[in-house]
Amino acid sequence: MLRLANELGMRRGEVARVWPEEDLVRDSLGWALVVHGKGSRERVLPLPDDLASALLEAPSGYLFPSRSGSHLSAHWIGTLVTRALGDGTTMHQLRHLCATEVHAQTHDLRLVQTLLGHASLSTTQRYIAVEDCAVRDAIANRSRQWKER
Repeated sequence: MLRLANELGMRRGEVARVWPEEDLVRDSLGWALVVHGKGSRERVLPLPDDLASALLEAPSGYLFPSRSGSHLSAHWIGTLVTRALGDGTTMHQLRHLCATEVHAQTHDLRLVQTLLGHASLSTTQRYIAVEDCAVRDAIANRSRQWKER
């Protein structure tokens, strides 16, 4: 649960519905996961090799099955993750962290939008935190460039 939320930015409802036998696909570069998102939209996310291996070794059926034979509820997934972290961090905060860190690495807002499965770019923008020091550095660099002209 933690890895799917933190590394892939998946929503708790998306994590709940992972069925490795059906959702793992091979592409030209390795393994990927079909994510069943909001509004019945699907997206395909590349997987790190070790995460793909763990999912391939999972028992048949939902990755996080319920007693009824279906999957755990999104609410229960969120509760379990918050309990596991123990510091009050929520699954949604992990999703925001994933978005912020991927954006910091790539500077590609469209890539982050695709990763998170957002229909609107404006929604993605709200997920990305901007560090105060990054703003300060950008202004200092711009000022320095103008002084050199």
